[in-house]
Amino acid sequence: MNFLRRQSLTLRLAWWHAATALVVVVALALFVRQIVSHRLLQELDRQLRIDFDIIEAQVEESQGRLVWPLRGLHGEEGYARMAAWFEVWGENGKLLLRHWPVPETETHARLRPPSGQRLRFYSAEVEPGLFARIMERPGRVEHRGATLRILRDESGLRCTQRELADVFLFGLPLAVLLAVAGGWLVARRSLAPVAAMAGRAQEISASSLSQRLPVANPHDELGRLATVFNATLQRLENSFTELRRFAADASHELRTPLTALRAEGEVALNNARDPEQFRQTIGAMLEEAQRLQDLVDSLLALARAEADQQPLSRVPVELATLTREVVESLRILADEKHQQLAVELNGEVSIAGDAALIRHALLNLVHNAIRYTPMNGRITVRCSRRDREAVIEVADTGEGIAPEHQAKVFESFYRVDKTRSRAEGGAGLGLAIANLAIERHRGRIELESEVGKGSIFRIALPPLV
Repeated sequence: MNFLRRQSLTLRLAWWHAATALVVVVALALFVRQIVSHRLLQELDRQLRIDFDIIEAQVEESQGRLVWPLRGLHGEEGYARMAAWFEVWGENGKLLLRHWPVPETETHARLRPPSGQRLRFYSAEVEPGLFARIMERPGRVEHRGATLRILRDESGLRCTQRELADVFLFGLPLAVLLAVAGGWLVARRSLAPVAAMAGRAQEISASSLSQRLPVANPHDELGRLATVFNATLQRLENSFTELRRFAADASHELRTPLTALRAEGEVALNNARDPEQFRQTIGAMLEEAQRLQDLVDSLLALARAEADQQPLSRVPVELATLTREVVESLRILADEKHQQLAVELNGEVSIAGDAALIRHALLNLVHNAIRYTPMNGRITVRCSRRDREAVIEVADTGEGIAPEHQAKVFESFYRVDKTRSRAEGGAGLGLAIANLAIERHRGRIELESEVGKGSIFRIALPPLV
């Protein structure tokens, strides 16, 4: 087995094909031999029955002893020849008549007397190297009970068996060789797509992920395997593209506050100013530093949410209480824009989850609604139970989101309004972080929006049973 494991799959398939063919040929040879022998024995047994009828009717009694009136190989009369040999035994186990093809004085083997008064077929060696098919059957000879033993030569049957054995012994090595060659060709042809896929896979690298494995036949197992690999490559290519885009966007977002910090510092150094001007410059630099800190914190939160595969610490979380706390913590931001921030709670709804993650997700949604809702707008946060889910809705009267943007708003660094500054529109990470946090709770965030009428962000979570 270790030797086969070190060989190629093509060679192993060829050997297994040859082994299977060998087993099939041997089984077929034994089956054919058994069928032929059975049919030949049936024919001999049929002839023995016919011989029995003839012998039972033709044996005569002459001068107190049984005689066979027909002569065969050693007789001179012109009667029909009998191919069978026979013996007649009395009920007392005494031999009454023997008719064999050789004189009794020249026979060497002696068969035992018949065993019992019953029909019996068997084969035996009556002379050295001479086998016969024998039938023993009770009958009546000259109105007396007797047992007839009739024999026929099995030489033809055994010759046929030897010829069959010779044919199979001669054909077996040839069949094995043909099976090895055929298995090799079939395996090579069948595994040719695997070799092509392996060759193409070696050519694929991070810079050529757009290449795909060849699919010779999409309906067979190898074709389905290639299709699965191509789908994996597509997902890998999408991940690499997303990673490059994320790296580019992160670099761009980080460069903006760093550039502002450097510009403010250079201006302050190059131009002589009074202490008040320096104080304003330092204040502006601190604002940029805070914006940079917020961006780094968001990036870290996003990275942890994507990479953290540890199970959540699931404890009962009362969503109505959590919703009220989040709204109250952001009410000052809504008041600055003269917005109405309302809470609608429909009973107590509890879930099993991480309260900090859910709070962070809800904070991002409500903060996002405050940011994109104009002055004197209205934001409503509802908490209720719908069917078998706990639902938190954040509805606003803002500008709404066009359908072409709705599928992308949960991507990192994606912003619907590209003209907004980072201070006004954020870095585009809040919804991505919120979505990841809710997905870790086996929930989802749904979006309903219409341009000019506002948006509804809906968190759906599995509640406690």
